[in-house]
Amino acid sequence: MSRGSGNITNIGRRSLAGWGCGTYAIVGAIALIAIYLMGSINVAPPGYVGVVVQLGQVQASTLAPGVYFRPFLIQDVIDFETRVRPHNFREIDAASREYQSVKLTGTLNFAIDAQQADDLYQRVGLDFAGRVIDAAFSDTIKEIIPRFAVTEILGKREEIRGLTKDKLAASLGRYGILVEDVYLTDISFSPEYTQAIEQKQVAQQLVEREREVLNQKRIQAEQSEVEAKGQALADVARAQGAAEANKLLTQSLTAELIEYQRVQRWDGRMPLYQGDANVMLPVPSPGPR
Repeated sequence: MSRGSGNITNIGRRSLAGWGCGTYAIVGAIALIAIYLMGSINVAPPGYVGVVVQLGQVQASTLAPGVYFRPFLIQDVIDFETRVRPHNFREIDAASREYQSVKLTGTLNFAIDAQQADDLYQRVGLDFAGRVIDAAFSDTIKEIIPRFAVTEILGKREEIRGLTKDKLAASLGRYGILVEDVYLTDISFSPEYTQAIEQKQVAQQLVEREREVLNQKRIQAEQSEVEAKGQALADVARAQGAAEANKLLTQSLTAELIEYQRVQRWDGRMPLYQGDANVMLPVPSPGPR
């Protein structure tokens, strides 16, 4: 092979190698662009809004649910849920009007105002429940409970719940947190007061039991009195009846009736007498044969 043909072969090999490198570079660039574009597509799901953070700065507007293009590495989108959801409060130890210890726990149903989600993220962050809601509930309970005597708290539970809801709505509203409802799930007192309540309930139960026994005895006494009165009236009625019967019988006795009864009972024999001339006694008649 001549030197000229060898040079041509080397040149062809270098051309093919150069073309292969260029192709790989183009394919790599296209892949990077595709990855960038895919990474720049953002989807805000239903029930959420997107808070846009551009180069570390929270933007003043939020993204409604939908699909958006955002420059990758330049903008970031934080999904903020706007649906109603519950938050369980930590237990709060407050004091009643008499400084009795009262412990409360509860649940808050809340939602985030979509128009203020960016401001909430800017001022508080995603941990707004622990930073804002719990603190507001603690402050509210410690303000409301001292208005009531310890004996009123359970009976006025609904009133306390309403006051708590109104105050929380005013306190959290400035952060864009909308209060839907508040539930007081548990109210407890100090062990000493709880024991005193139990002892009082036992005493009341004993009093009620004694009162019931006395009522039963009173009812039995009234029944006995009624029965005795009824028996007495019956005896009087019987006596009056007997007296009236005797009166009528006495009034009906006449000499003719007595003579008639004597004749009806005479056996037809003349009486016999024995004795001296001064005393004559009837001879007993023989019995029936």
